[in-house]
Order: sequence, then C-alpha cells, then structure tokens
Amino acid sequence: MAITFKVREQKFTTAKGKQTICFAKAISNGETSIEQLQKLIAKISAISEGDVRSVLMTLSQLVALELAEGRIVSLGDLGRLRVGLRSKGGDSKENFRTQDIKRVRTIFVPGPMIRESLYSASLKRQGKGFVAEKCDLKTSDQAKPANPAPANNPEGKEDKDKKDYTGL
Repeated sequence: MAITFKVREQKFTTAKGKQTICFAKAISNGETSIEQLQKLIAKISAISEGDVRSVLMTLSQLVALELAEGRIVSLGDLGRLRVGLRSKGGDSKENFRTQDIKRVRTIFVPGPMIRESLYSASLKRQGKGFVAEKCDLKTSDQAKPANPAPANNPEGKEDKDKKDYTGL
C-alpha cells in the first residue's frame, strides 16, 4: 500500500508579483482505532485485549499529565512527545506577556522505526492512471519507480482484515 497524496495550488503575492506554488498534501487512507490496535496487539502477543486496553488508557493519561508538567515523554522506538507553543511576536523580552501565547500544541518526533518506514514508503498521486512510486526520501528528492500493483490486486488495495503482524 502506498501513501496517497494530491497536489494543491496556493497563490502568493511576493515582491516578484503573484506566484502560484504547487505542493503535495497527504490524503488519509482511513483510521485505525484504539480498539483495532488493542485487538492486533492481543493477537500477536500473549496479553489479553482487556489488559492491552488498560495499558493503552493508562499510557494516555500519564502522557497527558507529563506533558502538562512540561516534560518530554519518550516512548522508546515509537518516538517522543513534547510541548510546543505558538505566540505573537513581541518587541522585547520584557514586554512579552503570557497572553501573547496563542496556542499550546503537542509535537511528535517519530522514532527510528517509524522514520525509516516513512522514508522508504511508496507514494501514489490521487487519481486514476497514477502508479505508486518508491521514493527514497533520505537520499534523493527524485522519486524512483516501483513495481506496479499485482494483477490480482490492480488498485493496490490491501484487505485490512488480512494484515499479518505475526512477523514483527
């Protein structure tokens, strides 16, 4: 399966005049719920679904508490979570006020396993006639063609119920 994207146009006015810039925007291919994750984890481990659910819910609560205390939360190979702020620009440090902070957000920095899987993911442009291409984002900005989808699965769709996670 490939990461699907569409090409968006944005118009900007710069010193050189009006310009149109095209950029890629990832398109979601659905969502995996916490319930689906708990079933998958229970299926490939010796832990019951209830125990998995309990651990995941406790993890959510603890991450929220730790982030609210201003700590970076390391989740091992999964990655790290930290707090980020968006604020108005001020004219001096002395005049900066807490009210100048406009938004508090969570920043996720993926771990090595996630980073590597995204670097080597296939990318596919939305629409008919576009074939998924392998793109080694780590070493090149140029996409390299990948093998097309198999004949028995012409659109490259993966059956979500038939995923095999036993080899993890």
